[in-house]
Amino acid sequence: MIGIPTTGDAVAASVAVAAELGLPTDDAIVVAEGYSVRVRLDPAPVLTRVVTAGRILRGEPLPWMEREVAVCSYLAAAGASIVAPWSGGGPYAALGLEVSLWEWMEPRPQPVSAEVYGALLKDLHDALGGYVADLPTLVGPLTDIAAAQCVSDNRILHRAADRLVPLALTWPRRPLHGDAHLGNVLHTSAGPRWIDFEDVCVGPVEWDLASRTVTAAMVDAYPGELDRERLEECRDLRNLQVLAALLTDSVQNSALYDAVTSRLRRWSE
Repeated sequence: MIGIPTTGDAVAASVAVAAELGLPTDDAIVVAEGYSVRVRLDPAPVLTRVVTAGRILRGEPLPWMEREVAVCSYLAAAGASIVAPWSGGGPYAALGLEVSLWEWMEPRPQPVSAEVYGALLKDLHDALGGYVADLPTLVGPLTDIAAAQCVSDNRILHRAADRLVPLALTWPRRPLHGDAHLGNVLHTSAGPRWIDFEDVCVGPVEWDLASRTVTAAMVDAYPGELDRERLEECRDLRNLQVLAALLTDSVQNSALYDAVTSRLRRWSE
C-alpha cells in the first residue's frame, strides 16, 4: 500500500478547499484522527472530512463520501437528528484528495443513556425508511472482510467469512446508518446528533445494534421489533469486520484479537 495520506495532507487539502470556496480559515484545527481526519476550519462554521487510513481497507473513497453526503442531505431536509452537510457538502477535490464539508456543531461530551440511544436510533431508522436511492448491502463489513482476505491467510478470517458472508446476503434489507456505535452520537447544544454515515447501506435493522459499544440495555430500549438470533449473527459479522481491521493494521491489539477470534471460532471450526 502506497500513498496513504497523512494528517498534514488532510489539513492542507481542507485549507485548499476553504480557499477555493472563500471560507475564512485563520486556523485549521484537527479534531479527530483515525480512518479519516476531521478538521475544524476556524472561524468558519465548517468541519472537513478527509479519508486517510481508511483507504487501506476501502480503496477509492469517493463513492463512500458521495453516498454519505447524499443520504445526510436527505436526512437534514427531513429534519432528522444529524450533523448536516455544509452548503452541499461536496465532496470537493484538492491536492489529490477528496474533502467533504459539514456544519460545525460544538460538542458537549456526556454519556448516552440506553433510552436516548434506543429512541434516537429508531427515529433515524424511521427517517431513513423514506430514502429511495440505491444503497449497497452491508458495504462496510463486506468490503473490509474481502479486503483483508486478499492480504491475509488467517484461518479464522477465511473460514468464518466463508459461512458468515453468504448468510449476511440472505438477511432482510432496509436503509441503515451502517456504523451506529456510541462514538457516532455527538452531543451538542441542540441535542444528540448522528454523525459519520460513511457506511450507510441496506441490511437488517439488527446490524445497527450489533456494535461492540451497544449494551444490552440499549438493545432493550430500541422500540422496534428485533430478531434476537439475527442480532447475534450480526454481532459475529461485526467481530469478523474487527478482525479484518486488526489483520490489516500495523498496530497490534492482542487482547482484542483474542476476544474477536474467540467469538468467531464457532464459525471457523
